[in-house]
Amino acid sequence: MNRSGYMTGSWSFKLIVINVVVYILQSSLLAGDNQILFTYYFGLIPKLIIEKGFIWQFFTYMFLHGSFMHIFVNMYALLIFGISIEETWGTKKFLLYYVITGTGAGVTIFLLNIFLGGQAMVIPTIGASGAIFGLLIAFGILFPDAQILLFFVLPIRAKYLVILYGGFEFYSLMTTMGSSNISHIGHLGGLLFGLIFFAVEKRRGITFKAKKIRSNFNSEIRKPDKSISPNIEENKNFLINILKKIKTGGINSLNDDEYQHMQYLLIMYDEENENICVEEDFNYEDDYCLKCENIMNCIVREIKKYK
Repeated sequence: MNRSGYMTGSWSFKLIVINVVVYILQSSLLAGDNQILFTYYFGLIPKLIIEKGFIWQFFTYMFLHGSFMHIFVNMYALLIFGISIEETWGTKKFLLYYVITGTGAGVTIFLLNIFLGGQAMVIPTIGASGAIFGLLIAFGILFPDAQILLFFVLPIRAKYLVILYGGFEFYSLMTTMGSSNISHIGHLGGLLFGLIFFAVEKRRGITFKAKKIRSNFNSEIRKPDKSISPNIEENKNFLINILKKIKTGGINSLNDDEYQHMQYLLIMYDEENENICVEEDFNYEDDYCLKCENIMNCIVREIKKYK
């Protein structure tokens, strides 16, 4: 699949479409009291969550936006950060992270507004900004030296952009103490839950690293004998299924047996071959590729991108 095809088929792009559709529904199809009612049912309002049990608001508030610039900035950031993160992690992990940081930001807003009381309890909070700030910190951690254009003009490294925005949001929260129309606490909540996600992942990663070390150790013990003719068709199908699984759920989605068998095949077919096609032309769903004698080398090259 080419780059543009991946983008339009990704859940980052689908989330943008969902947000735009909801915004059109808000701004064009609903009017007057219906628009207000829609916001009060699906925006985040602490008093309604407490008194009416509208707990879905922790999730649905992310898909509502108050103005064109509000949704434009959020969706632009989702496009810039989301595609790269989803491509690196896989769809399942990306969606889990997006929901956790978005709802986590909602919980943070809910708790602070309860603390502030008064009007804060009944004013709706809407927007994907909490989840977007979660993506921002994930991008900064995964691609710290990537160059981003601040305000579409000034180039800045991702890691410095995270620090800059985090510091600005904290300063803004301290100076406004919840009186701003911008939910600075929601932005900080997205950053906080992003950090929590990475902290939990790091602990889980210790187990995965042990799996990887064990697999490498086993590979060293049993170097493949290339004089033995393997079942090419069976290995090809196995690696294609592994590639699909990694693309969907990331490398962590593999079990021990799958991971070790994959490592074995990567060693067997990891050879330089001048006859393999360029990466952009390879498609394991294409009949031409499936019949090519070099397909195993191409699949191995593709899988190694996700390791």
